[in-house]
Amino acid sequence: MKRLGIIGADGRMGRAVEALAEGRYAVAARITLANPDYETLADCDAVIDFSAGPALIQSLPHLRGGVPLVSGTTGLSDAEEAAITVASQHVPILKSGNFSLGIAVLSQLAQQTARILGAGWDVEILEMHHRHKVDAPSGTALMLGEAVAKGRAVSLSDKAVHERGGQREEGEIGYAVLRGGGVYGMHEVRIVSESEMITLGHQALNRDVFADGALAAADWLGGKTPGLYSMRDLIEI
Repeated sequence: MKRLGIIGADGRMGRAVEALAEGRYAVAARITLANPDYETLADCDAVIDFSAGPALIQSLPHLRGGVPLVSGTTGLSDAEEAAITVASQHVPILKSGNFSLGIAVLSQLAQQTARILGAGWDVEILEMHHRHKVDAPSGTALMLGEAVAKGRAVSLSDKAVHERGGQREEGEIGYAVLRGGGVYGMHEVRIVSESEMITLGHQALNRDVFADGALAAADWLGGKTPGLYSMRDLIEI
Protein backbone atom coordinates (compact mmCIF):
# COMPACT_ATOMS: atom_id res chain seq x y z
CA MET A 1 0.00 0.00 0.00
CA LYS A 2 1.29 3.49 -0.85
CA ARG A 3 2.36 5.72 2.02
CA LEU A 4 0.60 9.04 2.58
CA GLY A 5 1.72 12.12 4.47
CA ILE A 6 -0.87 14.58 5.77
CA ILE A 7 0.09 18.15 6.66
CA GLY A 8 -2.52 19.57 9.02
CA ALA A 9 -3.58 16.08 10.09
CA ASP A 10 -5.38 17.35 13.19
CA GLY A 11 -7.62 19.78 11.27
CA ARG A 12 -11.10 19.11 9.92
CA MET A 13 -9.90 18.36 6.41
CA GLY A 14 -6.86 16.43 7.57
CA ARG A 15 -9.04 14.13 9.65
CA ALA A 16 -11.46 13.67 6.74
CA VAL A 17 -8.59 12.75 4.40
CA GLU A 18 -7.20 10.22 6.88
CA ALA A 19 -10.60 8.59 7.34
CA LEU A 20 -11.19 8.22 3.60
CA ALA A 21 -7.60 7.09 2.94
CA GLU A 22 -8.20 3.84 4.83
CA GLY A 23 -7.72 0.95 2.43
CA ARG A 24 -6.16 3.22 -0.20
CA TYR A 25 -3.10 4.62 1.56
CA ALA A 26 -1.20 3.88 4.74
CA VAL A 27 -0.77 7.15 6.63
CA ALA A 28 2.98 7.27 7.27
CA ALA A 29 3.36 10.92 8.35
CA ARG A 30 0.96 13.07 10.37
CA ILE A 31 2.21 16.65 10.53
CA THR A 32 0.51 18.80 13.19
CA LEU A 33 1.39 21.86 15.26
CA ALA A 34 2.22 19.53 18.14
CA ASN A 35 4.19 17.15 15.90
CA PRO A 36 6.02 19.15 13.18
CA ASP A 37 8.11 16.16 12.08
CA TYR A 38 8.57 17.27 8.47
CA GLU A 39 11.44 14.82 7.88
CA THR A 40 8.95 11.93 7.80
CA LEU A 41 7.44 13.32 4.59
CA ALA A 42 10.47 12.09 2.65
CA ASP A 43 9.32 8.50 3.32
CA CYS A 44 5.91 9.05 1.69
CA ASP A 45 4.67 8.28 -1.81
CA ALA A 46 2.30 11.28 -1.75
CA VAL A 47 1.57 14.22 0.54
CA ILE A 48 -1.76 16.00 1.06
CA ASP A 49 -1.75 19.41 2.71
CA PHE A 50 -4.62 21.20 4.42
CA SER A 51 -2.75 23.45 6.82
CA ALA A 52 -1.57 27.06 6.82
CA GLY A 53 1.04 28.92 4.80
CA PRO A 54 3.97 28.58 7.24
CA ALA A 55 3.49 24.82 7.69
CA LEU A 56 3.19 24.28 3.94
CA ILE A 57 6.36 26.25 3.20
CA GLN A 58 8.32 24.40 5.91
CA SER A 59 7.32 21.10 4.32
CA LEU A 60 8.63 21.88 0.82
CA PRO A 61 12.35 21.11 1.37
CA HIS A 62 11.42 17.64 2.65
CA LEU A 63 9.63 16.50 -0.52
CA ARG A 64 12.66 14.62 -1.77
CA GLY A 65 12.73 12.35 -4.78
CA GLY A 66 9.80 14.01 -6.50
CA VAL A 67 7.24 13.18 -3.80
CA PRO A 68 3.99 14.67 -5.21
CA LEU A 69 2.18 17.30 -3.16
CA VAL A 70 -1.55 18.01 -3.21
CA SER A 71 -2.29 21.28 -1.43
CA GLY A 72 -5.62 22.77 -0.45
CA THR A 73 -4.15 25.49 1.76
CA THR A 74 -5.61 28.91 0.96
CA GLY A 75 -4.94 32.49 2.06
CA LEU A 76 -1.27 32.31 1.00
CA SER A 77 0.91 35.41 0.77
CA ASP A 78 2.66 36.39 -2.45
CA ALA A 79 5.96 35.14 -1.02
CA GLU A 80 4.40 31.78 -0.12
CA GLU A 81 2.88 31.47 -3.60
CA ALA A 82 6.30 32.20 -5.08
CA ALA A 83 7.92 29.51 -2.91
CA ILE A 84 5.42 26.94 -4.15
CA THR A 85 6.13 27.91 -7.76
CA VAL A 86 9.86 27.43 -7.17
CA ALA A 87 9.27 24.04 -5.50
CA SER A 88 7.15 22.92 -8.46
CA GLN A 89 10.30 23.00 -10.58
CA HIS A 90 11.48 19.95 -8.65
CA VAL A 91 8.31 18.12 -7.57
CA PRO A 92 4.79 17.81 -9.02
CA ILE A 93 2.34 20.00 -7.09
CA LEU A 94 -1.41 20.15 -7.56
CA LYS A 95 -2.79 23.20 -5.81
CA SER A 96 -6.46 24.11 -5.62
CA GLY A 97 -8.78 26.19 -3.50
CA ASN A 98 -11.36 23.43 -3.87
CA PHE A 99 -11.12 19.72 -4.74
CA SER A 100 -14.74 19.23 -5.77
CA LEU A 101 -15.35 18.02 -9.32
CA GLY A 102 -18.45 20.21 -9.41
CA ILE A 103 -16.43 23.34 -8.56
CA ALA A 104 -13.95 22.55 -11.33
CA VAL A 105 -16.84 22.43 -13.80
CA LEU A 106 -18.40 25.57 -12.29
CA SER A 107 -15.12 27.42 -12.75
CA GLN A 108 -15.02 26.50 -16.42
CA LEU A 109 -18.66 27.53 -16.90
CA ALA A 110 -17.97 30.89 -15.21
CA GLN A 111 -15.03 31.51 -17.53
CA GLN A 112 -17.00 30.62 -20.67
CA THR A 113 -20.04 32.67 -19.63
CA ALA A 114 -17.91 35.73 -18.82
CA ARG A 115 -16.14 35.43 -22.17
CA ILE A 116 -19.40 35.15 -24.12
CA LEU A 117 -21.28 37.96 -22.36
CA GLY A 118 -18.43 40.45 -21.91
CA ALA A 119 -17.89 43.29 -19.45
CA GLY A 120 -21.32 44.81 -20.05
CA TRP A 121 -22.76 42.29 -17.58
CA ASP A 122 -22.08 42.74 -13.86
CA VAL A 123 -20.49 39.85 -11.94
CA GLU A 124 -20.91 39.24 -8.22
CA ILE A 125 -19.43 36.21 -6.45
CA LEU A 126 -21.20 35.13 -3.28
CA GLU A 127 -19.75 32.59 -0.85
CA MET A 128 -20.70 31.19 2.55
CA HIS A 129 -18.72 28.95 4.90
CA HIS A 130 -18.78 27.78 8.50
CA ARG A 131 -18.06 30.23 11.30
CA HIS A 132 -14.53 28.89 11.87
CA LYS A 133 -13.14 29.68 8.40
CA VAL A 134 -10.35 32.23 8.60
CA ASP A 135 -9.60 33.47 5.08
CA ALA A 136 -12.13 35.61 3.22
CA PRO A 137 -12.96 35.49 0.40
CA SER A 138 -12.43 31.75 0.26
CA GLY A 139 -9.86 30.23 -2.04
CA THR A 140 -12.71 28.85 -4.12
CA ALA A 141 -14.30 32.28 -4.51
CA LEU A 142 -10.95 33.71 -5.61
CA MET A 143 -10.58 30.83 -8.07
CA LEU A 144 -14.00 31.63 -9.53
CA GLY A 145 -13.03 35.29 -9.80
CA GLU A 146 -9.86 34.31 -11.63
CA ALA A 147 -11.99 32.26 -14.04
CA VAL A 148 -14.23 35.25 -14.75
CA ALA A 149 -11.22 37.51 -15.19
CA LYS A 150 -9.61 35.01 -17.56
CA GLY A 151 -12.81 34.86 -19.58
CA ARG A 152 -12.72 38.64 -19.90
CA ALA A 153 -8.95 38.77 -20.49
CA VAL A 154 -8.40 41.10 -17.52
CA SER A 155 -6.51 40.92 -14.22
CA LEU A 156 -8.59 39.98 -11.17
CA SER A 157 -6.42 42.18 -8.94
CA ASP A 158 -7.40 45.17 -11.09
CA LYS A 159 -11.14 44.40 -11.11
CA ALA A 160 -11.92 42.73 -7.76
CA VAL A 161 -14.04 44.69 -5.27
CA HIS A 162 -14.21 43.28 -1.75
CA GLU A 163 -16.06 46.13 -0.06
CA ARG A 164 -18.97 47.93 -1.67
CA GLY A 165 -19.07 51.65 -0.92
CA GLY A 166 -20.86 53.48 -3.67
CA GLN A 167 -22.17 52.74 -7.10
CA ARG A 168 -20.78 49.87 -9.13
CA GLU A 169 -18.33 50.57 -11.94
CA GLU A 170 -18.48 48.67 -15.22
CA GLY A 171 -16.22 45.63 -15.36
CA GLU A 172 -15.91 45.14 -11.60
CA ILE A 173 -15.89 41.62 -10.15
CA GLY A 174 -17.58 41.93 -6.77
CA TYR A 175 -17.34 39.67 -3.74
CA ALA A 176 -19.80 39.03 -0.91
CA VAL A 177 -18.70 36.88 2.04
CA LEU A 178 -20.98 35.15 4.55
CA ARG A 179 -19.94 33.10 7.60
CA GLY A 180 -22.14 31.06 9.90
CA GLY A 181 -22.96 27.74 11.48
CA GLY A 182 -21.47 24.61 9.98
CA VAL A 183 -21.85 25.39 6.26
CA TYR A 184 -19.35 23.26 4.31
CA GLY A 185 -19.26 25.59 1.33
CA MET A 186 -21.71 27.46 -0.88
CA HIS A 187 -20.64 29.47 -3.94
CA GLU A 188 -22.59 31.43 -6.54
CA VAL A 189 -21.48 33.43 -9.56
CA ARG A 190 -24.21 35.91 -10.47
CA ILE A 191 -23.95 37.53 -13.88
CA VAL A 192 -26.46 40.34 -14.26
CA SER A 193 -27.67 42.72 -16.98
CA GLU A 194 -30.38 45.38 -16.85
CA SER A 195 -33.01 42.78 -17.71
CA GLU A 196 -31.84 39.32 -16.63
CA MET A 197 -29.58 37.37 -14.29
CA ILE A 198 -27.68 34.12 -14.73
CA THR A 199 -26.80 32.27 -11.51
CA LEU A 200 -24.15 29.55 -11.55
CA GLY A 201 -23.89 27.80 -8.21
CA HIS A 202 -22.55 24.93 -6.17
CA GLN A 203 -23.14 23.69 -2.63
CA ALA A 204 -21.08 21.05 -0.84
CA LEU A 205 -23.29 18.67 1.13
CA ASN A 206 -20.47 17.20 3.23
CA ARG A 207 -16.71 17.51 3.78
CA ASP A 208 -15.99 14.13 2.18
CA VAL A 209 -16.35 15.61 -1.32
CA PHE A 210 -13.19 17.65 -0.74
CA ALA A 211 -11.23 14.85 0.96
CA ASP A 212 -12.12 12.35 -1.76
CA GLY A 213 -11.13 14.85 -4.42
CA ALA A 214 -7.77 15.44 -2.73
CA LEU A 215 -7.11 11.69 -2.64
CA ALA A 216 -8.09 11.39 -6.31
CA ALA A 217 -5.64 14.22 -7.04
CA ALA A 218 -2.89 12.35 -5.15
CA ASP A 219 -3.61 9.21 -7.19
CA TRP A 220 -3.46 11.19 -10.43
CA LEU A 221 -0.34 13.17 -9.53
CA GLY A 222 1.81 10.10 -8.87
CA GLY A 223 4.39 9.70 -11.62
CA LYS A 224 3.78 13.16 -13.12
CA THR A 225 6.72 15.35 -14.06
CA PRO A 226 7.53 18.37 -11.84
CA GLY A 227 5.20 21.27 -12.40
CA LEU A 228 2.24 23.17 -11.01
CA TYR A 229 -1.09 21.46 -11.73
CA SER A 230 -4.78 22.22 -11.08
CA MET A 231 -8.06 20.36 -10.84
CA ARG A 232 -8.73 21.32 -14.44
CA ASP A 233 -5.69 19.25 -15.44
CA LEU A 234 -7.06 16.29 -13.48
CA ILE A 235 -10.46 16.31 -15.16
CA GLU A 236 -8.94 17.38 -18.50
CA ILE A 237 -10.98 20.52 -19.05
